[in-house]
Amino acid sequence: MKDVLDKLIESLNNGNILLGVVIVAVALVFNYKKIVEFLEERKKARIAKLTEALKCDFVTGLTKSHLEEELATEQFKITTGIRLEKQFRESVIQAHKNANGELAFVHFKRALPHLFYEQNILKVKVSLFENISYWFNLIFGFVLAFSGLALMVLPSQIEGINFVQFFTIFGLGCFFIAIALFMLAQTFPVVSARKIEKYLLDTTHNNSIQPTADAPAD
Repeated sequence: MKDVLDKLIESLNNGNILLGVVIVAVALVFNYKKIVEFLEERKKARIAKLTEALKCDFVTGLTKSHLEEELATEQFKITTGIRLEKQFRESVIQAHKNANGELAFVHFKRALPHLFYEQNILKVKVSLFENISYWFNLIFGFVLAFSGLALMVLPSQIEGINFVQFFTIFGLGCFFIAIALFMLAQTFPVVSARKIEKYLLDTTHNNSIQPTADAPAD
């Protein structure tokens, strides 16, 4: 890792920013496992510290309750990837439970920027800008995807094309598809938010309809 940092510093000092970016990208790829392990160890260390603190006889009352809540929050985050406070978390768990498998936790994780907890109610809010961004990414994502596919097929339809030309056109097509996949991935949070919102609205509507008792016979 020290050699990588030395090469990176040398490249930046020489003004070769592109080489520096390549070095960082390669370093991240080859050290991905170590980075993930480091982050996991940090999570485990926090849980271990909270668990150890709760064993202390001097930790009582509100302090103990707070530490227990922090531990529950960390455990929930490790399990689902979502970090939420108690009331918010329990509202999400209840919605997931009531959905009988129709709403996976992955939807709540994706839609988290659009979820909020107000007056003991789980709500969904997608702003006008977020809706515009959704449609922009969806439309241009598909446009770039089809353009990329067309560019990848195009070289095989051109007679007398050389290797450099083939690689350039085909590479541009791959680049377009990569951008398209990134743009389409940005629509997932809104898709999940709308799915959750529809479920919550349907649940509220169904709960508001009370069965009418049959009139007693004369």
